[in-house]
Amino acid sequence: FSLVSKVTYITRDEYRATVNFVHPTTPGLVQRALVNYDVETIGWTTDVVSNPFKNFNLHLLFTLQTPQYKNYSGNVFNTNYSFDNNIVTGVSKVLTEIDPSYQWNKLRFWASARYFSKQYANLTNSLYFKGRWETFAGINFTLNKSVEFNVNAVNLLNQRGAQGSISGT
Repeated sequence: FSLVSKVTYITRDEYRATVNFVHPTTPGLVQRALVNYDVETIGWTTDVVSNPFKNFNLHLLFTLQTPQYKNYSGNVFNTNYSFDNNIVTGVSKVLTEIDPSYQWNKLRFWASARYFSKQYANLTNSLYFKGRWETFAGINFTLNKSVEFNVNAVNLLNQRGAQGSISGT
């Protein structure tokens, strides 16, 4: 049994991006702007690895984080915009992973389920994608130290969910 839990503070500066801004009253009018900004987050991660019985391994990972934009502002269409302290688009605040596996002779059976909480789709944090699960499973057969065969399946439970970004909103 292994348990590791940590709190981290991470910051990165000097991101550069080109952003499309849509005029607030004239939707067809778009202005592209080069922006510089920073990102910071404070997070808590707990990682558990357990072997409750022979040949069985269980890995659990849980993360809480608050990834925010910093120094993200500018003037477009004679309007000052600021996205400071908004949550970074496409990044979840809660991440969970469950990975059981079982080894039997040269066969290894494994599965993985990952949960991603709500992700914002635009800089103003007014649009978001609902949380979603991703599931995987597989069987690995090790012939020798140089040859291994794998069969993997994706989206076992047929979950549906969107991710990405919506520019100009």
